[in-house]
Amino acid sequence: MARASIITLLSLDDYARIIGLNGAHFNTAANSLGMPYSDCCSDIFFQHDWQFNGRTSREALAQAIASAERDIAEVLGYWPAPMWIAEENHPFPRPHRPDMVQYGGLDVRGYRKSIVTDYGYVIAPGQREVTQIPQAAVAYTDEDADGNNIKETATVTVATTLTDECELKVYFAGHGGDQEWEIRPARTKAIALGVFTATFWSWQFILPALWEALPAGADPTPIDYDDAGNLVATIEVYREFNDTSATSSRFYWEPQPTALCSCGGVGTCVACALTTQDGCLHVRDAVNGVVVPHPADYDDDDEEWDAASWSVCRDPDMVNLWYYAGDTNNLWRRGTTCEQLSPWWQQTIAWLATARLERPFCSCDSVVDLVKDLRTDLSLTGGPLGYNITLDDLSNPFGSRKGAILAWRRISKLARKVARVAVI
Repeated sequence: MARASIITLLSLDDYARIIGLNGAHFNTAANSLGMPYSDCCSDIFFQHDWQFNGRTSREALAQAIASAERDIAEVLGYWPAPMWIAEENHPFPRPHRPDMVQYGGLDVRGYRKSIVTDYGYVIAPGQREVTQIPQAAVAYTDEDADGNNIKETATVTVATTLTDECELKVYFAGHGGDQEWEIRPARTKAIALGVFTATFWSWQFILPALWEALPAGADPTPIDYDDAGNLVATIEVYREFNDTSATSSRFYWEPQPTALCSCGGVGTCVACALTTQDGCLHVRDAVNGVVVPHPADYDDDDEEWDAASWSVCRDPDMVNLWYYAGDTNNLWRRGTTCEQLSPWWQQTIAWLATARLERPFCSCDSVVDLVKDLRTDLSLTGGPLGYNITLDDLSNPFGSRKGAILAWRRISKLARKVARVAVI
C-alpha cells in the first residue's frame, strides 16, 4: 500500500488510479511477467523526492492531497468524509463585559454554554480508538488465472465476532494501528460465518523498509512483488471505532493571584500552571457544529458520564474538544471495499492536489497530458495562449490553475460556511 507520513482521506493508491498511474509501479514494484518495467509508460515512483529527483514522490503527493483536503474543509466548514478532531482549542464563552467573572457555566436561558466547533457535521463526541484482532498471516495467490503464475492477490483472513466489515482495518504490523500504517484501499472486504476476509493487490504489501532504501544506482530499480522476500508475511487487524467513553472536553483555568503570592507576601504558589478538568460534551446542532461541554466523570459500571462540579468555582477560561465529524452523505461502498469518499470527492480532491504539484510525474503520455492540463494557469492572457474565464472562477480561494478551478466549480455549490461575526 502506497503510504506516507501524512494522513489523508483520499488514499494514495486511489489517487494513482484516478490519475491513470500503474498501481504496481506507483508502489515501486514490477515483475517481468506482470506489470513489467519495460515500456515508455512504466515509470517507477519512490517514497521521497531525494530518492529520484526526476519525479514526484509519494510523500510529496500526500502533502498536496492533505493540503487540498484541508482547504476544501475550510471553505465548506466541514470535512468531505468523517474524521477525528483532537484537542481543538476554544476560549470558553464569557460575558460581553470584560470586567465580569461568571459562575455556573450557564447562558441567559439557564442552559449550559455552547461552543461552535471549527468544523460542522458533528457525528458524535469522542476519540479514535482501536482494539486489536489476533495477528494474521497474508496468503499470496494467483487469482486471475492468466497463466503466468504471478501471485498478484494478497488475502487476509481472521476470526471475529464483529458483523460490520468496515470497522475492521488492516495495518502493517508493529505500529499499534496508527492511521499512517493502514493498508488501503482493499479490493474486497467481507465477514461470513465469523471470519473476516479482505483482499488486496500483492504490491500493496511491499516491505516498508524497501521503500526507505537508499538509491542503489542512477536508474530506478523496481521491487519484484512476486518475490515473497519482498513482501510482509504477517499483518495486524484492528477494529477502529469512535470511543465515546474517552474525554471529549477538557477545561482550563488560569491561576489566580493571592495575598501570599504578591506584594512581598510569604508562602509558595505554583506559577504558570493551569488547573484542568475533564468532561464530556453533547451535540446541540450537528450540521453547524454547536456542541455543549460538561464537567463530568465517566462511570465504567453504568457506561455513562456523571455530571460533576467545576474544579474551580468560576467558569473556565479555555476548553479543548475531541469529536468525530464529517459529511456522511458521501460515504460510498464500492461493492464491499468500505470507501469513505465517493468517486465524485476522490476526483475533486485529485484535481486540486495535482494542480498544485510542480515536479514531473512520469513519461506516460496520457498521464503527462492530464497533469499538464490540470496545472494550466487559466489566468494567463496574451502570448500564444489566452483563456477566457469568469471573474468568479479567477477569484476562487484555490488558485487560477485549471484543476483548482474545476474543483472550485464543484465545491462552490456546496459551500455553507459563513463568517462567525456579528455587526452591532
